[in-house]
Amino acid sequence: MNQYIFNSVKEYPDMIKIKLYREPLVVPKTVAKHKRRKPEENPIPADSSIHRTRNMIEDLCICNQFDWFCTFTFDPSRVDSFNVDKCRRLMNHWTRNAKQRHSPDLKYLIVPELHESGRIHFHALLRGFNGQIKDAHLTQNGRKVYNIKNWRFGFSTAVKIDNIEAVSRYIRKYITKDMILLSGKKRFFCSQNLIRPEKSSNAVLDWLDRVAPSKVEFYTNGDCEYYQVRKFDIPFDPKTASQSTLKGLKI
Repeated sequence: MNQYIFNSVKEYPDMIKIKLYREPLVVPKTVAKHKRRKPEENPIPADSSIHRTRNMIEDLCICNQFDWFCTFTFDPSRVDSFNVDKCRRLMNHWTRNAKQRHSPDLKYLIVPELHESGRIHFHALLRGFNGQIKDAHLTQNGRKVYNIKNWRFGFSTAVKIDNIEAVSRYIRKYITKDMILLSGKKRFFCSQNLIRPEKSSNAVLDWLDRVAPSKVEFYTNGDCEYYQVRKFDIPFDPKTASQSTLKGLKI
């Protein structure tokens, strides 16, 4: 028997997003969730894969409320910035050192960007970074710019984040088809200690009618309706809601 999905819900620390299907989404029972797709069998279209990656980045940004937006570049006289694998290794080496030396609770989300020349650099969102920074005596959109002192492979900048949603939109734009040039590597990498939204489907949504319409963000796209509600606008205890009313089938 097929499974019918009527809605899907993402629950964030302080917000709930709902996707309501106007026509139920049919999931054949024969499709096993644990079955791995072989590369040569039904590959995921590039546009769909990019869209999914961008959504994952948005989810991680919303759930973790990063403190710093950083850019790490490589000095061509010291590092071959055309060598993607080597640059990734150096970036990973830096995050490991940061966790071991001064920032044990460091959270990070790092997205590579390929310049038109083919050189690579990285944009990073950080939380819990306790390393040394210094004033760069510059401003960027009215914000002070700092340099990270122990980035020794090139140039770095760090700016305090005051609008994580704007930063999420900014960093998502780097997830493009050009990232295929990264030799099949992940389009971004992140620390294991990041919070992720809880996902469910076919949740009971009667509570949504009791939220003041002015407190609900609503839009449509294709055959779906989308709702977004802040938890403090829900007219009952969010903890109770998250344990019962909002839950459906895990997805």
